[in-house]
Amino acid sequence: MIKMNKIKNIILFGGSRICAELAVKLKKSKDYDVNIFTCQRQINEKIYLDGKTLATVLREHSIKFISTEDINSEKKLIPLITNQTLGIGLGEPWSFSKSIIKKFEGRLVDLMGVRLPQYRGGAHYTWQILRKNKIGACNIQIVNEETKQGIFDSGEIIKTKEYFFPPSARTPSDYFDFAVKKELDFIYEFLDDINNKKELPRNNLQESFSIYFPRLSTEKQGYIDWKWDTPEIENFICGFDEPYTGAMTFIQKEKVYLKDCYSEFNDGPFHPFQSGIIYKINNNSAYIATKSGTLIVGKILNNKNINIISNLNLGIRLYTPYKYLEESMLHSTEYSPNN
Repeated sequence: MIKMNKIKNIILFGGSRICAELAVKLKKSKDYDVNIFTCQRQINEKIYLDGKTLATVLREHSIKFISTEDINSEKKLIPLITNQTLGIGLGEPWSFSKSIIKKFEGRLVDLMGVRLPQYRGGAHYTWQILRKNKIGACNIQIVNEETKQGIFDSGEIIKTKEYFFPPSARTPSDYFDFAVKKELDFIYEFLDDINNKKELPRNNLQESFSIYFPRLSTEKQGYIDWKWDTPEIENFICGFDEPYTGAMTFIQKEKVYLKDCYSEFNDGPFHPFQSGIIYKINNNSAYIATKSGTLIVGKILNNKNINIISNLNLGIRLYTPYKYLEESMLHSTEYSPNN
């Protein structure tokens, strides 16, 4: 069991939408002093569909932050850590040193917004959408020396809660919208537990249930294989939909990005040689033949993010050259604090 001192100061490490919304909520509550340590990549990352970045949100609410390439050499961190300081990792890009972990005395934790030890790694919601998995989770996990964000974690779980994404959640953006609300409530429950001096259990991860899926890059790995079956392509397009640029393929050597996709099975099945052919355009949507049915796609975007469906001719084929499919399978994605 673990019981922490009453918290007065909270340090957030990392970025993403949950970092922005938690920082704003904490500041408005005036219950805690809030400090944020992030990195160049995360501070400039778009976290809302309107293009707002973490930096934009924090500046709008006059919330100060420090961007650093290496948290372990950041001189402004150590003076902030007292016995009433809680550190919360929110997708932080660094591994913490032994001395920083020791300084927190067990009060340095990660918020893990997936089931653990399932869905270790990165690109969690894309992988879940590919598998049509609707189980969400919130975990508070103790940070230890083995914690490597997006790679491996072995810290004890001291608070957990599972929930289900609604049937209407089809894209990563839908998952983010729903999950952030759950995560905010969960963190405040955790803070109440601490301040009420509740003893929290220390549960080890069940390694026999571990599943790891790596990080992804849409631009390198988001290519559609038209040999897949209809539901597989639908899930793939949904998995790279908002807030990402979209699943990619080609029309007459021009790269295009597909979004807003649904499958239906009234007109199919089709022969594999027909797969990828636009056989109908109706209500501003393209009807694309696939093995067992039809993909109804609402957006086929060019490199200027313009929907070109109204300019397409019937019978035109979407295709992905094999070299792009092969490269996407071989590519390994890593993220540093800067890129």
